[in-house]
Amino acid sequence: MRTISLVFTLAIALCAATAHADDVGVVVTGEATLQPTLSASLESWLRHHGHKLVSSPLEADATNALIDCFVLEDLGCARTVIEKRAKAQAVVYTRIDVTPGGEGMGDVTLVGYWLQKGHDPVGERRTCSHCNAEQLANTAEDLMTALAAEPPPVAADAPKPVAPPVVAAQVEVSDETRPSQLPKVVIGAGAALAITGVVLVAMDGPPGKTGVQQPTYTSYKTPGYALVATGVVVAAAGAYWWYRSGHNSAPVAAITPDGAVVGWAGRF
Repeated sequence: MRTISLVFTLAIALCAATAHADDVGVVVTGEATLQPTLSASLESWLRHHGHKLVSSPLEADATNALIDCFVLEDLGCARTVIEKRAKAQAVVYTRIDVTPGGEGMGDVTLVGYWLQKGHDPVGERRTCSHCNAEQLANTAEDLMTALAAEPPPVAADAPKPVAPPVVAAQVEVSDETRPSQLPKVVIGAGAALAITGVVLVAMDGPPGKTGVQQPTYTSYKTPGYALVATGVVVAAAGAYWWYRSGHNSAPVAAITPDGAVVGWAGRF
């Protein structure tokens, strides 16, 4: 007996949940003379498509709060009102804007929203030019068809799409991608040779007078110039190597009539 009671209870709960998923209420605002006609058209469409209508899905103060949300164009506010205060799972809210014309009702614009719990609002707009009652009904049907076709699906228990997690891309620089240190060694060696050569050239000259004249003296100019030239070539080779590795700066060395210059040039 307990088993039968449990099964019966589960069946009732399942039916109630299924029915609740299709509960929809209609709220129409705007031109008062057209509200009954439009409400009837919207409710007819919902019944024809298998929805259970909920009369007065919002209390009067909740309806006013919803209207204020749309005046402010705050869809987040509208969703909050529906989530917390709607008696139905979904509410179709439609505003009627009328532009007077020479014949019929003039131009009628319907601004509709499908507000469903657990989903973001979906909005559509349709205009009926030089509208009459039949055209208004057709425009209302077109509006509802568009609202139902937009995501989210009409069923409240439809699974929500899950966005893939955002993973920050991390690029790890390996030893192979790092610029080689060898060009720096070559540049340093070339600079050292050039500096040594400059020092030797600067040291060259006849000995000072000490009272005893020296017939000969050792000249450092030749090896000095050789070292400067060699250092320039080596440093230039290293600089070119470094430049090909993606660097924008390099050492420079030059020989002038007054000596030699060793330095660093580049973009810093």
